[in-house]
Amino acid sequence: MKIIVATDSFKGTISASEATEIIADALSEKLPTSKIIKMPIADGGEGSTDCFVDALGGGYVVTTVKNCFFEDVQVKIGIVDAGETAIVEMAQAAGLHFAEGRKNPLLTTTYGVGQMISVAAGLGVKRILLCLGGSATNDLGCGAAAALGVRFLDANGEDTLPLGGTLDEVASIDMLCVPDNIRDIEFICLCDVKSTLTGDSGAARMFAPQKGASTKAVELLEANAIHMQEIIKRDVGIDLSTLEGGGAAGGFGAGAVAFLGATIRGGIDEILSRIGFENALEDADAVITGEGRADEQSSKGKAVSGVITVAKKHEVPVIVVAGSAGNTDALGADAVFSTVTDFCTFEDVRDSAKDNLRRIAKSIATALSIGTNKV
Repeated sequence: MKIIVATDSFKGTISASEATEIIADALSEKLPTSKIIKMPIADGGEGSTDCFVDALGGGYVVTTVKNCFFEDVQVKIGIVDAGETAIVEMAQAAGLHFAEGRKNPLLTTTYGVGQMISVAAGLGVKRILLCLGGSATNDLGCGAAAALGVRFLDANGEDTLPLGGTLDEVASIDMLCVPDNIRDIEFICLCDVKSTLTGDSGAARMFAPQKGASTKAVELLEANAIHMQEIIKRDVGIDLSTLEGGGAAGGFGAGAVAFLGATIRGGIDEILSRIGFENALEDADAVITGEGRADEQSSKGKAVSGVITVAKKHEVPVIVVAGSAGNTDALGADAVFSTVTDFCTFEDVRDSAKDNLRRIAKSIATALSIGTNKV
């Protein structure tokens, strides 16, 4: 029997590699003669750097940058493809975990992400994969752009560092000071959403509330994004209004296209292609995948949906394991298991998440072993 274990992280509790290892161990115990292939995955958000480096080989560069509140933080940049490609995971510098207890996308910045890009560029890479997701920001990537030489000028012609709440102060944009080593790099944004920058499903209205924005703050962020959309169209010559993925990571997708000439791709599609997931499906009997929460949103570009889509092309059944599960009818999985069976808070399960996953994995392994014995 050949089983592929390809899980994303269970956000806030278990990393993708840990979850994959726990499930694979349970399978090996019950199915000792089976071939278990471990392929940790990510959708372009947190954990993507490790996913790429683990799958492709390579290493890391560690440096210190500013986080979303302009505090020093240590980050790691993945280096793969014999030094030609860098992996910059924005959550390492601008992640929501930095805002615990002080969430406010009006005040946060992506400046440190720009610093990470600058370090990677200094290594002579030819392309940078920008992994978008899990951000605490809503500044359209203007902070990162400022760190790379883009000038944002106010009505008096003075330089300003735009935050989500001050984007309306930007009167013009000057990109003449962006260095050549940045202009020469190919930038690819990996994300799990297709939302546009503005509108009901955009960066502010759809995603800012989970970053701590009040109803009033959401509308301010929306107005500021509309303002910047117009300034960018006038000064940079790019219309972002219909750009799919522009709303990713607080509008970082839109900013990366405008300021870095980036292209936007589905994060899980790129990762599955890079790690050779489709080739691994040959002769596979089952795939086990998982994430922290499986519901109707999971079918819209999340890691699990990408796994299911590719596996179904090869008629390989897929079992999903989630920390919690809602309505998964649209997901297309053959079976869905939740590691949490009783009502509880996130704090209740945080310490027992690995034990809960191990318990469910053993149950699945037992069921598979019974099926194997009957054949």
